Amino acid sequence: MVDGNFVAEDSTTPAGQHVATDLLNRCLNWSEIVLTRQGKIDERFKQTYDRLCEVRNQLEKLSITQAWSLRETDLYDYQRRLDRIDESRVNGNFEDRSGVKADLHTQRTLLYMIRRSYGYIYTLIVSSEPVSEALLPVYNQLQTLRRCLVEVKRSGGVMSPRELYPYSMKLNSIDNMRIDGKFMVGSDIPEGQGSVNSLLTECFDLRLSVETEETDGSSF
Repeated sequence: MVDGNFVAEDSTTPAGQHVATDLLNRCLNWSEIVLTRQGKIDERFKQTYDRLCEVRNQLEKLSITQAWSLRETDLYDYQRRLDRIDESRVNGNFEDRSGVKADLHTQRTLLYMIRRSYGYIYTLIVSSEPVSEALLPVYNQLQTLRRCLVEVKRSGGVMSPRELYPYSMKLNSIDNMRIDGKFMVGSDIPEGQGSVNSLLTECFDLRLSVETEETDGSSF
């Protein structure tokens, strides 16, 4: 800014100064409030905040660990819990039992938590592919294998390729269950083929990555 105005590259003063200035002042004011409060919520709304944190954390965990096996009905309980909190607002504001509005910091924080959680639900619905009950045992086994291989990789890999034999044997046994690239149950092709096949490929890639790291390490 120059003399209180936003200036363009050609040194002219563009229109809409008051809009941009007002928005900047709001951001600065909000930043000051956040820094002053240091994440502390008005005690009157602490219970609501804790409930939203619980929902947000559970949805975040689901988005990392179980997104592919989720069905829309699995998210209904979370959405209803959010709806009840969202619908408790009066004219768009959170109020305590006496009808006193929450301060600006609390209003914005609670609203952010609601919107963030709704965002998780939307993302999970869009990105998830239903996995049928028939494929869940295979899918759950692959989830376990993936977690184990990720942990092996994080902890520094293996000392010998032999340590990977159990993982390789299990992956190969699951891979051999496929017929023409599909997991079959009798003559049926259950839902969730893409999710299970993608997870199987990821597990094979992880195993190969750990094996490659072991080979590179032993060459020195």
